Amino acid sequence: MKEECIFLPRNLTELNRVNKDYSAAGLPGCVGSMDVVHVKWDNCPTGDYNCAKGKEGYPTLGFQCITDFNRRVMAIYGPQFSSRNDKDIVKHDDNVRAIRHNRLFTNATWKYYDCDENVRSATGMYLICDNGYLLWPTSICPYSKANNATQEGFFSTNLESVRKDVECTFGILKKRWKVLNHGFKHRDIVKCEQIFITCCVLHNFLLDLMVRNQVRAGRGYPIGNDGLWLSGHTV
Repeated sequence: MKEECIFLPRNLTELNRVNKDYSAAGLPGCVGSMDVVHVKWDNCPTGDYNCAKGKEGYPTLGFQCITDFNRRVMAIYGPQFSSRNDKDIVKHDDNVRAIRHNRLFTNATWKYYDCDENVRSATGMYLICDNGYLLWPTSICPYSKANNATQEGFFSTNLESVRKDVECTFGILKKRWKVLNHGFKHRDIVKCEQIFITCCVLHNFLLDLMVRNQVRAGRGYPIGNDGLWLSGHTV
C-alpha cells in the first residue's frame, strides 16, 4: 500500500494543491519540506554498530522524508546508517532527483514579487530544508547569520517557521507509534524499513480520514481542533 498512500504530486492538479498552501505562507514554488529523522536501533548487529552510530552516541537508522504543508508524508528514502550526513544522503535520493529532473516539477511556473514589488515568474519547484543540505536550486535553506532586520532575515525566519512541518511530522510519528520512539527491536534492517513505512502509511491514512473544512494547522504549537495534534486528558 506504500504507493497508494505515500507519493509525490503525480499531476499538475496535485502539484498546485500542495504549492497553494506554501504560496499562502510566502513560499511560492515550494513543493515540500525535507529532513532526516533518526530512529534508535536497539538490536543493531555488531558488524553494523560503528556505521550506525552517529551523533546520538548509539546506533540509529536515518530516513529522509519529504512532507507537505499539512504534515503528510510524500516520500521516504532509507534506511541509512547515521554515520552518513544529510549532504551525502540527498545525493542518492530518487525522490529529490525526480524534483530536479522530472518535467512536472522543472516546467512548473510560479509567480513572486521582486524587490520593486513587480510580479515576476520563475520555473522549477523546490524543497525547503535546514542548513545541513547542499546549496542546490531545489533545496532552499535559510541564510546563515542573516540580520533579522534585512530581507534575508525576514525570508529565513519565515522559511524556518514553515519548515517546522517536517519536524512536527516526526514528533507526531514518534508520539503516535511507540516503536519509533523507543527504538527498533529487529536486527534485520529490512524489517526496520518496513516498520517505518507502515507507520507513515497509517499516519497518512489517518490524515485522509479527517474531515477538513479549511482547517489550518498550528505552526509550532497546537491550535484547538486542528485535527493534527494528539488529544489527551485536560487538567
